[in-house]
Amino acid sequence: MQHPSSEVGAVVSLLTAAAAPDIQKAAVTPGPGSRERLLGIYQWYRIMSPHIDITVKSVVHDTDNNTLLLDVVQMFHIRFSPFKPAPSRLLVRLTLREENGLQYIAFQEDFYHPDEFMALLLPPLAPVIRTGLSVAATMSHIHAKIGQLLGFWSIGSVLQPVDYRASGNPSSTCNYSE
Repeated sequence: MQHPSSEVGAVVSLLTAAAAPDIQKAAVTPGPGSRERLLGIYQWYRIMSPHIDITVKSVVHDTDNNTLLLDVVQMFHIRFSPFKPAPSRLLVRLTLREENGLQYIAFQEDFYHPDEFMALLLPPLAPVIRTGLSVAATMSHIHAKIGQLLGFWSIGSVLQPVDYRASGNPSSTCNYSE
């Protein structure tokens, strides 16, 4: 890739939704056993799901650390699953390496939120996970209030709202309200 932030969406689509294994050759470094690794990638995607739709919603290119962060939504229907596929959102971190003036993907990490991961595997259970997360958040709030009443911690003494716009940093804003 010469322009990673604008080209990565097409690369991700080619690697995960390729109709033929020839397109995925770039995902495996040539060398002993590379054919088996390539076929393994291709077969795994096809075994799990005959059709994968991926949309890259946004891309952040961190040139200092040579990484790309992608906000991705995918529709992945597990073969023989009786459930309708649900969109699943994830954050993909790609570590790049430069070679001969081009950027290559050296490492990939996928980060799913628990309810999004459940939507990918077993869509009907995603609302159960969301409910569990909401209950956990509510309980944390209640326990924090109890702790404040008992004098363990007071939000007013620790955290004051700061307006970063006054400091000249346009990318930061004050997110706290009184």
